[in-house]
Amino acid sequence: MSNSTEFETISDEQLATAVGGSQLSDAMAQARSMGLRITSTTGGRHAPRSYHYQGRAFDAAGSHAQMSALYRALQGTNPTELFYDPMGGIKHGRQIGAIGGHRDHIHVAY
Repeated sequence: MSNSTEFETISDEQLATAVGGSQLSDAMAQARSMGLRITSTTGGRHAPRSYHYQGRAFDAAGSHAQMSALYRALQGTNPTELFYDPMGGIKHGRQIGAIGGHRDHIHVAY
């Protein structure tokens, strides 16, 4: 058994696929292509047990029109969570309405 502390380097794309799945990577790419900026992935302060800490969520910000368009585009992709207060919220496939704290960004988790 080796005591080596060297590890293989994993690309961001490989990590997203391994942790949050290709849906998360695809949703992030879609957000960027729509002109939104990714404002949070695993860092920052979030609710306890947030999917952010598991590498399964991201937040994105942009104009109201951009965030509304992304919400509409992603709501049919079976996200684990999708929150944007002006549009409402989805958690585990159920419409739950606005939860607060998501007026200036959209939260996406798979």
